[in-house]
Amino acid sequence: MVSREENELMTRVEGDAPMGRLMRENYWIPFALSENLVVGDAPTPVRLFGENYIAFRAENGQVGFFDELCPHRRASLALGRLEGNGVRCIYHGWKIDVSGCVVEAPTQVQRPEQFAANVRVAHFPVHETGGIAWVWLGAAAEPAFPDLPFDAEHGVNTNMTVSVLPCNWLQGLEGGLDSAHGPILHQSWIREVSKEMSASIDSGGVQLTFAAVPRYETEVTPYGMRAASLRTVGDGQTYTRLSHYFFPLVIVVPTGYADHTQIFAFTPIDDTHHQVFFGNYGVVMQMGQREFRSVRQDIETDPRNFAAAGGDRSNRWGQDRELMDAGHFTGVARSVIDEDALVQVSMGPIVDRSKENLSSSDVAVAQARRLILDTLAAAEEGELPPGSALAPEVVRVPHPVDGMVDDGASWRQLESVR
Repeated sequence: MVSREENELMTRVEGDAPMGRLMRENYWIPFALSENLVVGDAPTPVRLFGENYIAFRAENGQVGFFDELCPHRRASLALGRLEGNGVRCIYHGWKIDVSGCVVEAPTQVQRPEQFAANVRVAHFPVHETGGIAWVWLGAAAEPAFPDLPFDAEHGVNTNMTVSVLPCNWLQGLEGGLDSAHGPILHQSWIREVSKEMSASIDSGGVQLTFAAVPRYETEVTPYGMRAASLRTVGDGQTYTRLSHYFFPLVIVVPTGYADHTQIFAFTPIDDTHHQVFFGNYGVVMQMGQREFRSVRQDIETDPRNFAAAGGDRSNRWGQDRELMDAGHFTGVARSVIDEDALVQVSMGPIVDRSKENLSSSDVAVAQARRLILDTLAAAEEGELPPGSALAPEVVRVPHPVDGMVDDGASWRQLESVR
């Protein structure tokens, strides 16, 4: 259990809030799917940590990321015209190129080129990998990008979605760390996918998640934390899923589907909204778009908001009670991320963790909270947080693993075979 004061410290990200400042100053922040940034499309409004920006893909393929408001008279550049490798404000015609330089200032009569060259634009570097566009918002010079297991340079492919949820970022993160809810909340989805894919994919690991409530072992690492969820399944064996938490926003989790591994990333929009990037990566990628993105073929999804809320508390956020009566456990048949969204949003904009009653399966969640609070305290003393992009060496996050180990053996046996 955490106090209300600690809850505020972990959840608040706007303005000069310590948690938001820690994230902005030390980490690359995921903000969009690369496939949603298309040459010729209108500028994409982006909101991060309570501040507004725009992003666009220029004709040369680069992504520009600016403060939303024009440096001239502060009109929104989300209304701007895309011209070549820049965006032109429709108010007075100022043009800013993709690198963040004012290249035309039509309202300036004397020495317009010199004038334009001296105008500062709030422009931020972008890096694309794993199907995601990431931005560096820190005051320090652009650092190296971390070595994530789903980077394209590792020879893997990704399937990604992005969703906007009206609740705090930590509610999403804790859902990603929680292995205990899987066989309960997602049981109908797991059964359906396992049945459809049994001919082509070994889903034995998924079936085993029904075996027992997990016990957890966790360990702090240079990049954040690793968490082993352990389920005794009989015959002297334990089914182990070893996940990695790349502090503070990214989690990679084994799935039991061939070489498929889950990716979660949780980006604060403001105190009461966040984006969740959810997907899979793998070399073979036998799981197709329909199986991954939606169990039902008759449902269209928004590529910019996959798990769009189906309503609010008055209609139970779009839950289908008739579907529940017909045997579906949650009444949310579209996808696993929609089920996660349903329960996380139902907690309210910012859940009061001081009123919780944690159980033995909440070890990873409790340890992550302690890691966040300890990191915030250490940052006040000038220490770099785990996985900081400002660290002298590039941070590497290992590939997660799952499999069987003999009872009494360490889950580290699994790591030794990777």
